[in-house]
Amino acid sequence: MIKNLQNFKTGLTFAVLFAACVTTKAQCPTPTSVTATPSIICSGATTSLNATAVGASINWYTVPSGGSPIGSSASGADFSITPVNTTTYYAESFVSGINTFTYTGSLQNFTIPVGVTQITITAVGAAGGSLTAYGLYPGGMGASMQGVFAVTPGNVLNVVVGARGNSDPSSSGGGGASGVGLGATPMIIAGGGAGVDFQQYNYAGRHAVITTAGIVGGGSGGAGGTGGADGGNYTYNVNNISKGGRGWNFNNNGSLGENGYSINTTSTTGTWGLGGGGGSVGYGFCNCGGGGGGYSGGGSGSANYSGGGGGSYNSGTNQNNVAMVGTGFGTVTINIGTACTSVSRTAVVLSVTPLPTISVNSGSICSGNSFTMSPSGASTYTYEGGNAVVSPTTNTNYTVVGTNSLGCNSLPVTSSITVNALPLPTISVNSGTSCAGANFTLVPSGANTYTFQGGSAVVNPTANASYTVVGTNSAGCVSATFATANITVTAGPSVSVAGNQTICVGETTTLTANGANSYLWFNTGSSSSTIAVSPTVTTGYTVQGTSSVTGCSSTFVSNVTVNLCTGLSNLTNELKGLQVYPNPAINSVIVELNNGKEKNIMLTDLSGRVISEKTTTDNKVSVDLNKLSNGLYLIKVQSGNAVETIKLIKE
Repeated sequence: MIKNLQNFKTGLTFAVLFAACVTTKAQCPTPTSVTATPSIICSGATTSLNATAVGASINWYTVPSGGSPIGSSASGADFSITPVNTTTYYAESFVSGINTFTYTGSLQNFTIPVGVTQITITAVGAAGGSLTAYGLYPGGMGASMQGVFAVTPGNVLNVVVGARGNSDPSSSGGGGASGVGLGATPMIIAGGGAGVDFQQYNYAGRHAVITTAGIVGGGSGGAGGTGGADGGNYTYNVNNISKGGRGWNFNNNGSLGENGYSINTTSTTGTWGLGGGGGSVGYGFCNCGGGGGGYSGGGSGSANYSGGGGGSYNSGTNQNNVAMVGTGFGTVTINIGTACTSVSRTAVVLSVTPLPTISVNSGSICSGNSFTMSPSGASTYTYEGGNAVVSPTTNTNYTVVGTNSLGCNSLPVTSSITVNALPLPTISVNSGTSCAGANFTLVPSGANTYTFQGGSAVVNPTANASYTVVGTNSAGCVSATFATANITVTAGPSVSVAGNQTICVGETTTLTANGANSYLWFNTGSSSSTIAVSPTVTTGYTVQGTSSVTGCSSTFVSNVTVNLCTGLSNLTNELKGLQVYPNPAINSVIVELNNGKEKNIMLTDLSGRVISEKTTTDNKVSVDLNKLSNGLYLIKVQSGNAVETIKLIKE
């Protein structure tokens, strides 16, 4: 790590400016190892593109040719993107003809591209710090060094660019030198200017020089070039007050210079470096400018004197070296000649998975109850609080995030839960007695809405039964217990009819109903227990009997068979035992004749129009009445030579 260059009021800094010009032409390689990491992401996530092109940088595109780059990165460096959709990216290598470096506070590198064998480097050292008391007096200026150098493609050049010396009201720091080296071997170094003192700010030796030796500090200050990496010391009363900073080594990223002020400390000689010297913070009456950094550091000034400028170095040909150029931070330009781009671009596909869209239910509960969140739209879900089942005590919003099968998370959705206060509703419901076959209506109370066992408040039990009811109040709270309706089912009376069931045409028979307290004959409308009838055809007579004790009713059908009575044989003919029931009928009527012989059954209206007809040997036949209107019809039954017609009432 590089130490803070501004500590202790010093100007120990680095400044490097490179410029290079060449007569050879760079050849940009096609990028390799083009990757997206990760290559499958969720929408809104960030991934890194990376490509390698030795000696070149990378431009990134979304088209295979033409277009404008979306950004650039160094070879082998990550380029971060956040795409919305699946996209193909293309890497194209490029090399700039002129490559400029500015101060970063750290070691920088430049790789010689393929095809380049000669470069021109221009380095300018940084200026020393200014004196800010009694006006603004600038520090010493840095040198400018330029040369042409033979290189080999793939060479990695170490580049140092530093800062201007730290300014101070009475004693400013020296400026850093700028330099380029191949490994630990320097190629070119431009010395930095020295810091100025409290009074003698115009000391002539404060500017960096183009020779390798640093300048002696002003007054009786330190000797120029002492220690190579360190500026010379100024000694006052035996104590080492100020010295040039230790330089920063090209090949090992060594520490920056010691920032000037030192008591009873002996300077340590280091390797050659580029750090500017620190200015004294004062000891007694001493205000001393720091020496400039360089190939050899300049010496620190003595009391009230400026430091000496740093020395410079140039191993190139066609040199153009000028002192007193740099007035601020250093810069460097490396000129390799003609710029280039790769002939083709290398593609990489980045797949973007859409985020799932989810929904979740909201609702209300009573205090003390739980609520289950039921989201949809994803594979798995993450719930605020960690569980889908929650029991809030007050109105609460919970967030839910869904994750699809590819691991993409949805935007959060909210389940809003309203908590209703107690108490819970207390309900009741009626019980009672019902006749068999009759409906019974459940009438609950104590809540706003009700849920009935079986789904309906109207029930029709065939035997004694119990039904449960749950009530819900206006706040949505459900009763804590069921209310139960107990229903006792009472059977109707056992009704029967006495009387002659077979008569001859023109005869009258008396039918008497038994087993109930009151009666109603449907055929005649009579409410008497006894009726006298004279049917001309076989007829079924239906009576309803009602119990005065239970109020329940039952019905009974009495069939009166009418014969022609032309002789005794009529009673023993093929139609003996013929029955048609029920009569009246609703949906169908049964014709029963147990003679085992063929019989023809014909249904007609009173006009004689045949509605249906069937010939069969079956002893019991059902005749469909569903499509008939209510009214009076005739059923004609013939077996052998015997024929009988019976009136039928359709209800």
